[in-house]
Amino acid sequence: MKQDKLEDIIFKAAIIAMVAGAIVAIYLVWLTSQESYSALYIYPGTYSNYINASELPKEISFKYGIKNYETGDRVYKVTIFLGNLMVKSKEIKVKKGETFEEEERIVVPKNITFPVKVKITAEVDGTIYEAHFWLKETPY
Repeated sequence: MKQDKLEDIIFKAAIIAMVAGAIVAIYLVWLTSQESYSALYIYPGTYSNYINASELPKEISFKYGIKNYETGDRVYKVTIFLGNLMVKSKEIKVKKGETFEEEERIVVPKNITFPVKVKITAEVDGTIYEAHFWLKETPY
């Protein structure tokens, strides 16, 4: 009688362990399948593709944004390049589901070769997002 009762308890414990294991496995599969990404963009119309070379050095501006579609709040390392030259770098915290937008200003130096790519990158969790526009010399 004691043997049957012990087997019954072991059988019920095994069933409970299997159900709990299946629930944990389903949760982990669901968690890893959640899409996690960000969006980096430059607003069209907030910059000009042309600059008068005789006015250099000259400050230019543009507006960019970062939308956080990640699974939580994230800190983005934002870097701005003029060609291969890094002109600015900073860190920005964006909460999950929120958007950060900012007007950025950089100086185009006198010795630049046109056309030149104005590039912004946002690095988060090992992924690098990029947006850019081309800056060209005004035709005479």
